[in-house]
Amino acid sequence: MDLPPTLLATTTFVLHRVGAGSRRALGARLADETGLSLWEFAVLAALADFGPAAQRETGDRLGLDPSDMVRHMDRLMDQGLAERDRDPADRRRYRISLTPAGRDALDRALDLVERVERETLAPLTDAERRRLHELVTKVLTG
Repeated sequence: MDLPPTLLATTTFVLHRVGAGSRRALGARLADETGLSLWEFAVLAALADFGPAAQRETGDRLGLDPSDMVRHMDRLMDQGLAERDRDPADRRRYRISLTPAGRDALDRALDLVERVERETLAPLTDAERRRLHELVTKVLTG
């Protein structure tokens, strides 16, 4: 890749290019090898980490538009990976949760994500990978 030095000196541009390439590579591999989209993987991960929650709450955590969240949940439910039921604390609300098949799918996806991450970050040492993760997480979380 022969990018102009001015762009290579711009951290946000470099982050954008690395992120876009990583997203494309991971999205394609997830779809090919697990049948999940990147956002469906994210929804499964959120449900595993935070437990059953209102659909809107899960979408908000991920920064997903409500209509996109509905589409992803419909696909996950069609595959038997997630379910929607009444919230026992408020019968007017629905909450979504991971099924056992969803947990299995997430575990397979996490194995793949780890492999893709190792491939993407192959030029870095283990210590550099950990440091990169610390730094970009700090930028993300403020």
